[in-house]
Amino acid sequence: MKSKNIRKKLSFIIPIAILLLLSLLNMYGASFISNLYKTNLARQSVWIMIGIAVSFVIYKIDYRVIKKYSMPLFLIGLFSLLLVLFFGVNINGATSWFRIKSVSFQPSELFKFFYIIFIAGIIAKSKNRDLKLFIKVMFLSFIPCFLIFLEPDTGVVLMYLLMLFGLLCESKIPWKYTFFIISSGVLFLIIFFVLYFYQSNLFIELFGTSFFYRIDRILSFSDASSYQLGNALIGIGASGLMGFGLKSSKIYIPEVTTDFAFDLTILNFGSIMGIVVVFLYTFILWMLFKEIKLCKKEEDKLVLSGIFYMMLFQVLEHILMNLGLTPITGITLPFLSYGGSSLISYFMLFGLVLKITTNNSSYN
Repeated sequence: MKSKNIRKKLSFIIPIAILLLLSLLNMYGASFISNLYKTNLARQSVWIMIGIAVSFVIYKIDYRVIKKYSMPLFLIGLFSLLLVLFFGVNINGATSWFRIKSVSFQPSELFKFFYIIFIAGIIAKSKNRDLKLFIKVMFLSFIPCFLIFLEPDTGVVLMYLLMLFGLLCESKIPWKYTFFIISSGVLFLIIFFVLYFYQSNLFIELFGTSFFYRIDRILSFSDASSYQLGNALIGIGASGLMGFGLKSSKIYIPEVTTDFAFDLTILNFGSIMGIVVVFLYTFILWMLFKEIKLCKKEEDKLVLSGIFYMMLFQVLEHILMNLGLTPITGITLPFLSYGGSSLISYFMLFGLVLKITTNNSSYN
């Protein structure tokens, strides 16, 4: 059993370690693109060390302690999402960050950990999988999504919705409730985009000018009018199989270390490394999917399912966005993109994954 647990750990740790190494090399390569990225390597190194320490603590701590304090931590997280709207700093058009001197952190990223444990616990403890439970879960999920939407950070809202979808998939709550919500959401989107494209004045009156231009920026991928996307596609086309190398000058792409980390990998190492990155994420997701099927404890299964669907969406959206196939939502790539909050949030979640998948009591 001990050797089996070691193999489980390594099946996650090795691909993640490769992605982290690539991330550091990318930060070094980005410093030759612009002076804006000169400090990214040092900062990313610090975030990775902090993330490893946090992940280790979560792996070692008694899971019962985490679950015991899930409600107060959830409430503290909600309070932080409210506070950031009033006292946060605006970065790239979103008031999503607290800044203490030179250090910034994003509460919506760190809140993922507490959200998924709290909601999974509520579902697992419920004896009846009925409409009452469904409404309760939807209400508790709506509050953080609404607060994050107000920042505004549409990409993070989508990640929470995918976590919610994963939780509902494994909850045994009747699908008719979920289908109703999805159908309502689709109907809302149809009306939303009809107004956007054909009744722009009414759209602005209802949602405001700033929101109209935010949607306009997101949808700019469809006609390649985005300067950011245009440069990204030029860079990919010129990189070839082996890329430009780390020390060579490369085309400037705004936010290349975060929103366009996949393209940065291709710029530095070529399309071959892009394929390797896709394989690494596919392997991690496949291992997560296997563990969901093997897991016997419902609460653990719920947590793993939520993480799986969120990561699947995040990886797909980031890569397709970088290739100009989906809207530019500002979603980062787990373990590869630069950033403290998003990186540490995934270290927290995968500390939890390692705890669940190597816990003998979860597989009876």
